[in-house]
Amino acid sequence: MATISDVAKKAGVSEATVSRVLNNTAIVNKETRKRVLNAINELNYTPSFLAKGMRRKKTNTFGIVIPDFRNLYYSELLKAIEDEARVHEYIAIICTGEMNAERERAYIDYLLGRQVEGLMLCCYVNIMENKSFIQKVAQRVPIIVMDQPSGNLPVSAAYADGYKGFKVLLSYLIKKGHRDIGMIRSLHRYPCSESRFIGYVDTLKENGISVDPNLIEESEFTAASGYDAAKKLLAKSKPTAIVGVNDLIASGALKYVREKGFSVPDDIAIAGFDNIALSSLVSPQLTTMNISVEEIAYEAINQLIKKIRNPRARNRDIVIETELIIRQSTEKVTKDRIRM
Repeated sequence: MATISDVAKKAGVSEATVSRVLNNTAIVNKETRKRVLNAINELNYTPSFLAKGMRRKKTNTFGIVIPDFRNLYYSELLKAIEDEARVHEYIAIICTGEMNAERERAYIDYLLGRQVEGLMLCCYVNIMENKSFIQKVAQRVPIIVMDQPSGNLPVSAAYADGYKGFKVLLSYLIKKGHRDIGMIRSLHRYPCSESRFIGYVDTLKENGISVDPNLIEESEFTAASGYDAAKKLLAKSKPTAIVGVNDLIASGALKYVREKGFSVPDDIAIAGFDNIALSSLVSPQLTTMNISVEEIAYEAINQLIKKIRNPRARNRDIVIETELIIRQSTEKVTKDRIRM
């Protein structure tokens, strides 16, 4: 079984530094922290948190509710959360609401019954629509939402600003001369995807471009559905660019556009959002907006643990910046990363 000394040796740091990362007792720079986390994962190092938890009469667990396991973004976010949770000697109990508000509430009740010490939520519906329910739950355990602002409810939030991110993406395409920009939005009115769609609409209006309903199509959060949506979009309009509300949808659109004989990006540029691993594996590679799931996980868990340790600690909204990743689906470049 690996020891803290093994982790320190593997990461090239002192045992004290490993302890600081594990206990979050001092500031450790991001690069060093990443090396320590990688060493912990590679060595399968697990602190003896179960025994500690029993002595403190604590469960050392928190619950996570996400809308859909099949969305690769959530797979990457969950991996980052589990890595960060291990540092703090916590275990995550994960439930998927399958984009069903009633099921989400049932799972939250289930997690409370499992005596989790806190909740991390990516809700299918806007939390304000479940205001009274969320308020009651927040009286029992701390809550942090990871896909939308707290809305002045007694919860914290750590989320990427999809509205601002989509404005950055649209502004980039408009500066490249695109005015007929197709949008494949979510079929479901999920809060984070809706904020991206509003960013699309507002950016067009701010640049004097009319919002054409024929340039808007809806899709499930899958590549197959994005493929079908692109087919419908091109049957009724002639966009010079298409943006998907996420990378899966954009990847499906990319496949259809190329199958129809269009050159990407010369005839039609394609862009997505999230920067999941798939976006750099498709051909041409997909221009997208990067969301640092590691940063969301770090901020969310640290804020949640502050509230667990001190219920009177103030709630916070932590907004994570997005980053424009320009790849070959919008222009012929090798690599360009622009921080916005």
